[in-house]
Amino acid sequence: MRSSSDFKFDLTFAFVIFAFVIIVITTYTSIYMFTRLTTQEFEDKIKILAENIYLNYKAKENIIKNTTLALAKNDIFNSTFTPNDAILKSVFKTMLYANSDLIQIDYFNNYGKNIISCKKINGTIYCGSSDKFLKVENFKSDKNIFFQEKFKNNAIEFIAFAPVKIEKFPGFIEVKALIKGLFRNNNFYHFIIIDKNGNILLSDVYKYKNLNDIFSYFLNKKILKTNEGFVTEGIYIKKLNNKIKMIFIQNKNLINKTNEISKTLTVIMIILSIFFAIPLGMFFSRPLYTFYQELDRRVKEEIEKRQEKEQLLIAQSKLAALGEMLGNIAHQWRHPLTRLSLLIQNFELAASKNRLTPEFIEKFKTQANAQIQYMSQTIDDFTNFFKKDTKKVEFCPKEIIEEALKLIEGRLKQNRVEVKLDFIKTESIVGYKSEFSQVILNILNNAIDVLKERDIKNRKIWIRINGKKIEIEDNAGGIPEEIKDKIFEPYFTTKFQSQGTGIGLYMSKVIINQHFNGELYAYNSKNGAVFVIDLSKKSTF
Repeated sequence: MRSSSDFKFDLTFAFVIFAFVIIVITTYTSIYMFTRLTTQEFEDKIKILAENIYLNYKAKENIIKNTTLALAKNDIFNSTFTPNDAILKSVFKTMLYANSDLIQIDYFNNYGKNIISCKKINGTIYCGSSDKFLKVENFKSDKNIFFQEKFKNNAIEFIAFAPVKIEKFPGFIEVKALIKGLFRNNNFYHFIIIDKNGNILLSDVYKYKNLNDIFSYFLNKKILKTNEGFVTEGIYIKKLNNKIKMIFIQNKNLINKTNEISKTLTVIMIILSIFFAIPLGMFFSRPLYTFYQELDRRVKEEIEKRQEKEQLLIAQSKLAALGEMLGNIAHQWRHPLTRLSLLIQNFELAASKNRLTPEFIEKFKTQANAQIQYMSQTIDDFTNFFKKDTKKVEFCPKEIIEEALKLIEGRLKQNRVEVKLDFIKTESIVGYKSEFSQVILNILNNAIDVLKERDIKNRKIWIRINGKKIEIEDNAGGIPEEIKDKIFEPYFTTKFQSQGTGIGLYMSKVIINQHFNGELYAYNSKNGAVFVIDLSKKSTF
């Protein structure tokens, strides 16, 4: 046994370590939470932002295209009188004044010569003619409009060409627009605009020419293949058109600055904690010594008892689940094994009568392999169904119920149990899928057992889903009043000792209460017992 002076040193040292650990954990937890919250904010906002940019881009694009087509089809090119320069300039100026995004409108004749050019410079419109010559052979096709965009200086330059397809005054209309403000600088993200080959057309911070200069080969490949969605936690992709994509990258600089400040504060708090912890440790060491010794003894005893109980429950639960799984596999295998037996008998009969033709052998091989494949798939289905989850996920209870019914299909048929489904409304929940599957199987297997035990003639099970409330009802007559309050207690069972452990419903209740923040309870209806899984409480995940 250690002396009080030794204990005083231990306690003082423990206070120092405790303060150190608490401060470090608190600081780094805060850093993690801040980073997580910032990342979550990015994920929540960036989808809306990207969609708004996309819609704005498409709206601007359509306006430019419609404006170009409207000019190309204008009656001034199909009038009785030759449209003079004044008329064209007036129309072009009106269009430029009406739309702030438009910066230039040109009219070329059928040979590509520029006739009229109106350009907006600092809000003032200048009109005249230019030496610009249009290669008309590039635009002679059945298309109504030719469109392209260029990215420069955080702006997009739209250029649209439309042929004037009339006999009197044919030619071409060219409309240019400069769209600003679509890609605004922001503290919480950076953006990159790329073409389908990964060439960088526009970026707020990156000065590289291609994605290969920024990202790894595999990430670059993933970005090029993705049209919309997150490729990593902090990188979101949104496709503008068949040639152009937007990449939004979470800005880590703000997080890094906050982390550096937090680490500096951590060092200061650690030093202060040492000076406070030493005197506190010396002051509390004497009166706490006896209490510490007795508490330590009691804690050890309780821990050992609890661990023994938990280990026993876990072991029994695993054995029970394994037994149920093996039983269900046996039910699923019964029919294919019967078919295999008949195939073998037919093969022996054919062999005894010298009828083993190549066609017969090939047919036998195909049918036998089909049964073996079915049995192998059954093993895979059960293995995947009972595979332990490592993290909580969002899933739909309807899918789990359908999978569970598929697994016990053989047992349901053997015991002549009819299952009726009523899915009024389905909602997703968050948790461990395998644990929820275990609860559903426990309740269904219990219902089958009681229907068989009480020799019910017209055996039925109803499964109803309404939102986050799931009801499983049987027509076995209900739970006796004298045991209704005991069915969720550990080790309580109405089955023979060799048939039940009494921990299935207990573990199911623990799973629903603790891991899904819900309730599992039962009541009697006019048909029989109704087990209710109520997950309508506000989730804590």
